Amino acid sequence: MESNKDETYFEDKSFSSSREEEAVPLLENFSDSFEIKHADKDLPKVSIVIPTCNCTPLISSTLESILNQDYPNFEVIVVDSSDDRTTEVIKGYRSEKLRIVSISSCKRYESFNKGLSLADGEYVNFLNPGDFYTYQATLKQMMSLAIDNDKPQMVYCGTILREARTEVKILYRVLTLDLLKNGQQPTSLQACWFRADALRKIGKFNPQYNMRGGFELMCRFFLESDFRFASIKRIFIDYDLRLVTRQMVITHFWETMKTIYHFFGIGATLRWLWHQKDIKRFIKLWIHSLKVAFSGR
Repeated sequence: MESNKDETYFEDKSFSSSREEEAVPLLENFSDSFEIKHADKDLPKVSIVIPTCNCTPLISSTLESILNQDYPNFEVIVVDSSDDRTTEVIKGYRSEKLRIVSISSCKRYESFNKGLSLADGEYVNFLNPGDFYTYQATLKQMMSLAIDNDKPQMVYCGTILREARTEVKILYRVLTLDLLKNGQQPTSLQACWFRADALRKIGKFNPQYNMRGGFELMCRFFLESDFRFASIKRIFIDYDLRLVTRQMVITHFWETMKTIYHFFGIGATLRWLWHQKDIKRFIKLWIHSLKVAFSGR
């Protein structure tokens, strides 16, 4: 159900739209002026979890965007498995809001779960090294959105997607069942703030995933009948995809298919497969190879 403001959506799944939303250019919706109606004492505590593993060139931009936030009550939990200078760089910030926890595993979703288990905040946000908040009032804006909507289990915003070999893209969609069945997220995981109690209720991240753990979590979240969410079209997150490799594309494909099949069944999976350009190209090549084999050409 859309609110009266053009840029804000409040979603209760019993009223959510079935229309598909495409990623749209939203930079024109970004503004440096925001109206924050809530006193600092009313704003909920936020925990930001960052997994780090040998990311010295990337971590500074992420930490600086967080520690410069104009927000009264937040903590940063860095779950670190580095053996380079990353830990030294992090310790150099000397902020009382910053905690470093050392683990041996470099697996992203295990690190997220470790950070979540230590989080004191009412809401939790997950960033990777290289990601950052685009505006100093990001946390205030998102937590004001949460308060305005009676603290739903999730609030989210638009995100900038950066990848080394492609143009910068903007991602924001309305979260619907059809969107998830199409293997799509409304925004990046980094642009979502979850209530910590909601994540603990649905079982945290699945550590068996390498790339689509956020999508799998989003499916579980959406299928909880009593969970609510609200969103705003403004872009408050810059998500660094870095260099997308062939192996990443393959992993993304298989984990998406596995997730759709698990939550939505074989019919939704086949419909999703039919719309994948890579699958269509593969089938055409396979049919062509059969024709060549049988014709002897």
